[in-house]
Formats: sequence, structure tokens, C-alpha cells
Amino acid sequence: MLARNILVWCILTFAIQIITLAQSKGLVSRVKMFNGRPTIYINNVAQYPMIYSLTDVPGGRWSWEELPQYNLQNFCKAGINLVQVDLALDHIWKPDGSIDLNTTQRQLRGVIDGCPHAAIFIRLHVSPPKWWQEKYIEELTIYADTVATPDINWGLQRIIEDDEETPRRTSIASLKWQQEATTVLKKFLKKLVLLPEANALAGIQVAGGVYGEWHYWGFINNEPDMSKPMNDFFRLWLTKKYLNNKALQKAWNDPEVLLNTTTLPTLAQRKITGSGIFRNPPKERKIIDYYESQHSLIAETILHFCKVIKETWPRPIITGAFYGYFYSVFGRETAGGHLQLQQVLNSPHIDYLSGPGTYYPQAVETGDPYRSRSLINSVTIHGKLWLDEMDQQPPLLPLKDLKYPESLLKSIANTRRNLLATYTKGQGLWFYDFGPSGFNGGPRLKDHGSFGWWDEPSLMKDIRQLKKLFDDKMTKPYTNDADVLLVHSTETFYYTGSDKKQSYMGHWANNWVPPAIYRSGVVHDIIHIDDLEKISLDRYKAIVFVNAWMITPSKRLFIENNVSSGDRHLVWLYTAGYCDGATLNKSFVESLTGIKMKIIAQKEKTIIEIVPEISKEPDLSVWDNSVNPLFVSTDPSAKVFGQVKGSGLAGFVMKSFKNHTSWFISLPPADAELWRYIFKTAGAHIYNESGDIFYSGGGLFSIHTSKGGNRNIKLKNGKLISIVLPVNSTTILDSEDGLQLMLNGE
Repeated sequence: MLARNILVWCILTFAIQIITLAQSKGLVSRVKMFNGRPTIYINNVAQYPMIYSLTDVPGGRWSWEELPQYNLQNFCKAGINLVQVDLALDHIWKPDGSIDLNTTQRQLRGVIDGCPHAAIFIRLHVSPPKWWQEKYIEELTIYADTVATPDINWGLQRIIEDDEETPRRTSIASLKWQQEATTVLKKFLKKLVLLPEANALAGIQVAGGVYGEWHYWGFINNEPDMSKPMNDFFRLWLTKKYLNNKALQKAWNDPEVLLNTTTLPTLAQRKITGSGIFRNPPKERKIIDYYESQHSLIAETILHFCKVIKETWPRPIITGAFYGYFYSVFGRETAGGHLQLQQVLNSPHIDYLSGPGTYYPQAVETGDPYRSRSLINSVTIHGKLWLDEMDQQPPLLPLKDLKYPESLLKSIANTRRNLLATYTKGQGLWFYDFGPSGFNGGPRLKDHGSFGWWDEPSLMKDIRQLKKLFDDKMTKPYTNDADVLLVHSTETFYYTGSDKKQSYMGHWANNWVPPAIYRSGVVHDIIHIDDLEKISLDRYKAIVFVNAWMITPSKRLFIENNVSSGDRHLVWLYTAGYCDGATLNKSFVESLTGIKMKIIAQKEKTIIEIVPEISKEPDLSVWDNSVNPLFVSTDPSAKVFGQVKGSGLAGFVMKSFKNHTSWFISLPPADAELWRYIFKTAGAHIYNESGDIFYSGGGLFSIHTSKGGNRNIKLKNGKLISIVLPVNSTTILDSEDGLQLMLNGE
């Protein structure tokens, strides 16, 4: 252990020396694979991707001010030399067209003063300044269902303060904005590179849309975007897709439509017309095309600005963006989520994707499973880096509060849990510190005070130890300990309803199923369905198709020939493959599952009654919905584990084949006990049946629990470990020998 610590110290010392020497010439930064992980390289030295970030909120955003400087120094002393700051075109682009570098230079200088060896990342908001938006009213977003509201115009507000509502914001389709912002960005970069402070610049995160997170304006509760810029883009997108009027008329089943005169779908047209939660492709192709064009617009815009940065900066630089959000998107994935994930992942112009951890359900409190927002294994498959934004305030109470000791244990446990979730997937993170701004993370943490969210000696010590541990482990080849795979689809959302009443099933399946699987005792991976062909499936005992309700013919053929084999257990939820992109057909579901089906109509709340041997929770439902369409099994050779209440029809079955086993469940279950039964039957590794949260990968195994107590853990290699867990704790073990590496309070 001593020799290992000396080695890690030597590597860190060498890295700092290299960065210091190179800063006089300018950092060279890249994202490359290192021991099986996407990794940040600074001047050809691999750095574990752990970043400290200031916020954009007044009071905490400027690196040179007292509180941000203090916390920046704290993290630098903890060995975290990668630092991020926020800037916006509002700080740079002046109404007379000039470029002002004063704020940028002070921001970079403040970081260097607090952390002399820092490699700096800028989150650059490329939305046009407020003065530009007021000047060019014709470029603004027009909402399909409401009128834009002006920003709050008094006090010292965040530039992005009102983004979440229906703000007056430039249409992301505005060609005028994109052209002028591109010109400004190039001028900015060419002037910036001449500053000595810019030698420490390692990367730029391109930010835009709601909160810089590339959601379309108004998406949470409203529908975008009926503006002329969006209509122009839609026509251009259709022209690229269909090439001529005849092809468009055939696709839309409309002999009158023309490429150069087509209009955007109205709010009424966006409503589903009569196939349950599904759109009928032959009748609703215009709406499907509209949403796909909107998501393509976002992806194209991100990649455009990343390309400009890479081509303008005179040396290699890292580019990234908030993108790839899949979980916790409020049931509004179609209106403003991130559905063109493959388009972004396939681009050479972007190095990393990022996003906050999942906010709900069961994702924040001690004892909950922390989850990355994206399909994180797909990001790795494409060689891209994923960076979790730790933007949740630890539950740390003021020192004089009687519950302070308990809150400190929870803060350490939660921070460890979050970091281990990301580390064990071979990816990275940043701490987004709202604390210096006095930003309140929630009513239970009132009177927290204006200091860093992690500014507590024991907590900072733990972060420092975690950084050293990760630095050590990343020098060894990455190991993946998952043997269960969840498969998700983004394209499915184009074929289901966009409003919350019609999108409920996808929202439920993608957000309520995973927490139950985390509590089942297995370790699992998560990928996009398009990446099934890019990975070896041999490690997986069970593959769960969570929302794969639109599957193209070529993907269906691949699944039938390559996935339905190897004695694997395939679990199909709801209407697996019901849509092929052109039509809806029951036979598609039967072909994939190998189980005979029929569709029944539901008028009352749909409930699947589960047999007692599976779960103590007898009823499976999706909120209070009557689910349509509802598929049930009519296959006499399938074993029945659950029936649709009041019908006697099978809604949960298993059927064995020569080389695989197929499970079909009419509704997506959020029951850990049910999932544990399936995974046990499949032969997946169950670490423990306590309901604790397990993460394992990269040589580390962690147990997160709020209850604590005696545990018998079976490691993946079969070794048995007996351990007493404190309440509100995250314990870290070596995944091979079970050696305890970190325990809360040590």
C-alpha cells in the first residue's frame, strides 16, 4: 500500500510539473481512452476527470471574489486541479459589436491565483445577449400555446434566471443568431488566445437553451416553436430528408403539401388522434417529422459551435455540452429532451457530454440510488467522456444545529455514493458549487449560509481521499462488473404523445423501473438500443428492453438472430417493438418475444395481479391510468406469473426456448422483489438482498445504506464478506479481495 501511495504521489507531482511548464506555452488537452476509460489528457498526462466548478449565480460566479476564491483553494488543496467557470456572450459581446475580454481575463486570472496549476474549463453560454434579443424581436421563439413573458428586470439576476418558464428567447433555429454568434465566437477566441491567462485553458463547454442545458425554451409545461426561423428550418430539414415534393406527399399521405410552403404543426395537430399512447405513423408523420427536426436542430447547433471552437483554437482543446439527458425529463422528452443522442455521440467535434444526476424518483435522499442522467454506457462505447454535475446540496446543517452530526454522516455518505456511481462506470464529474452564492438547495436546508456546499473539514478530507483512491485505481485496466443490461430507446418518443397525459408510460418505465433494479441486488449497465451491435453481450445474464417500443426491422432482425441466444433471459416491457417506424403491428411484438399476444381495451385503472411467489406487492399498475393499448399473452406454452385484474388474461409470463428465455410484462414494474426473482432465475449475480445500493467496477465495490446493520455480501468472484454497516453510510471495498478501503467516519 505504501509503494502504491508513493507511485500515485509521483504521478501527481509529475502531472503538476508538466502542467506548470506547459502553461507558459498553452495547455494541450484531449479526451482519449486510458485503461478502458474515456479520460482527460492535459499535455499527454492522463487526469482523473474530477472537476471543481463555480456557479453562474451572482455572489458565487466570479473566481476573484472572497468566497469563491476560498472554496476554489480548498478543492485545489484536495488535489483537484481541473476547474470550471461560467461565462456568457452577455459578458463578451457588446451592442456596438466590440469584443470585451475584461471579465474573461479576470475570471481566468482568479482561478490561477487560487490554484496556480489549474487547467481551466469555461462553460460558455452562446445564447445571444439580452440586448440582442430585444433588438431582433422577429428572431424570438413563438410558443404554440402561450405568449412569451419578459424576464425579471430588477435586481442582480442570473442571466438564465427565467429560462425555465416561457421566456422571451431567441429561437434556436435563428440563422441570424447562429451566424452572428459564430463570428463573435471566432473573434473572441482569436483575441483570447493572446492573453497569458488563456494558456491555462483546457476546454470549453458550449451552453444554450434552458439553463444552458439545450432543452428547447418552454418545454417543461409548454410547446415550442412557431416562429418564422423554426418554420424555415423545418422546410430545409424536410428538403434534406425527402428531396422532392412527391416523396414528401407520399410520406405525409397528403397530395397537396409542398416543401417550400409547409407549415409547423399547430398545438391541436400535435395531439394523438386515436392509437392509445402511440402516434399512427401513416397519419401523423408530419408531427413525427416536426419533433425529429427540432431535436436535430439542437444537436446540429451544439456540434456547430464545438466545431468552430476546435477549428479556431490554435492547439487541441476539449469541447463538451450538456446533452444526453434521458432520465428525469419531467415527461417532456419529446418537447424538449435530448433525443438525437446517436447524432451527437457519432461526431468527432465533441469530447464530452454532461448533466446533473437524476433528480427523481428516489434519487437524492440518503439510501436512494444515485443515477447519472444519461445512458452512460453508450457514452463510453463511443469513446466520449460523461461528466456528472454534482449540483445537489449535501444535507449538511449548520454546526450549532443538534442534528449536525447526523447531517455530516449523510453528507459524506451521499457524496461518496454519487462519486462511486460515476467512477464505477468509468466516467467523471464536477462539483457545481452554488454555496458561495448563498443559493438555497431546498427548504430542509434553510439558513445554510453563504459558504461552499462541501466546505466542511471532514467532508473535504473524504473528497481528498476519494480523489487519491480514484487516481490510484485508474492506473489499472478498467473492469466492468455488470451482468444485467437495460436497453432504452430515444426514438420511441417520436412515436408516442408529447404532452404529459400521453407520455406517461415512457416517463414511468424509464424513471420508476431503474430504482427498483438498483435495489434488487444486481449491478447493471445502461445503453441505447442502437449500440446493441457495438458491444459483446456475453457478460449479460439478463437484458431488459425498457422502452423499446419502436424498433426498426433491421434492429428486430439483429435482436432475433444475435440477442435471443446464449441462454440469456430477455425481459420485454409493455409493447416491445409494436412500432417499426412505418406502422403499428401486433405481430412485431410476437416476433420479438416469441409469445402469442392479443390487444385488449381498458376503461378502468389497469392492474396486473402478481402471484405471491414473485412479490409481496400483489398489484402492478402505472399510477391510476387505464392503459391503452394493452398487450396480453394468449400463449398456452408460457408460464403465467400475473393476470390483468378482472379479465383473467395473462399480463406477466415467461416462455423458455432452446437458447434463451423470454419474459413479457404488460406494464413496467417498479418492484425490487419482482426484479430480483427474474434476475435470480436468469443466473445474474445478487450481491445481497437487503435493498441496499451497490456499485461495482474499476476495482471498487461500494455499499450505500440508510439503515445500516449486519450484512453478508457475496462478491462477484464468489468471496463472502461479513460486515457491519453504520446507518447513513457508504462503505468502499476492493472488489476482488473485499478489503475495506473507506468507511464513514474514518
